[in-house]
Amino acid sequence: MRAITRSVTVHRPVDEVRAAVSRPADVMAVVGEFGRTAPVGERDDGPQVWEVFIVIGTMYVGGKVQVEVPADGELAWHSISGIRSSAHLRVTEDGDVARITSTVGFHLDGLLSGMAATVLLRGLIGRYADAVLERLRHRIEYAE
Repeated sequence: MRAITRSVTVHRPVDEVRAAVSRPADVMAVVGEFGRTAPVGERDDGPQVWEVFIVIGTMYVGGKVQVEVPADGELAWHSISGIRSSAHLRVTEDGDVARITSTVGFHLDGLLSGMAATVLLRGLIGRYADAVLERLRHRIEYAE
């Protein structure tokens, strides 16, 4: 699975940023601004299930993901159907501000076509990751 890591500095207290990143509905609302997200339900063991799709050209690409909050200031998901993907957001202290780091992984099936599509999509997925982090930063800094 290919992984892309991006980060953004948030000029708010670390505890406030950790709380925001630990709320799946808030993070998924931001992701949904660049595609479509919807809660599907909770599993018996607690994690939430969401549909997550991003727009690539004129198509929605994605599937169902299981969303967990492994620790305060973290949010992670991994796919349970559709395109194989994962994401992990982590808040760390950076002096008197906070830093959100996002690692997004994805895999497309197919030997040659999957490899070629993965190379082509790597830049696009990176731009989506940047856009989501910047929008999340804006929401936290300006309390939207």
